[in-house]
Amino acid sequence: MAWSCTPGRFEWYYAVDETVHIIAGEMFVTDEKGEIHRLGPGDMAFFPAGSHCTWQVTKEVRKLAVCRHGMPRPLGFVLRAWNKIINRLTGFPTGNGLATAGRSASRSQALRPHGPGVGLGAASLTSRRSVLNQPPKGGIFL
Repeated sequence: MAWSCTPGRFEWYYAVDETVHIIAGEMFVTDEKGEIHRLGPGDMAFFPAGSHCTWQVTKEVRKLAVCRHGMPRPLGFVLRAWNKIINRLTGFPTGNGLATAGRSASRSQALRPHGPGVGLGAASLTSRRSVLNQPPKGGIFL
């Protein structure tokens, strides 16, 4: 979601996990521990669900935010089982293979990058994916 705010001060409570990328402007965020963090263009921060902070916007801010609702583990398990049943009944592939051109390929083979620049940033993408799947417990991470 795109969001903008004029200069001012306000308290904010996060009902869901939110990751923000600051596009323009400047603000100072005071976390629950009383620590002040400056955020400006190019900065990213993570705010876990249930946290709150004080925003002091000094220059009009524009940001992109990604909000994520957590799903309880039992519900996630039921959803995966349901999807597997539906996929088997409708004939869609299941498991770790993807059907390609009449043959089966492993997911790592099917998703391997091809063409110019192959391999650029592959390790960092993997590490980011593992970080995103397990959000940190604390406040702002720059």
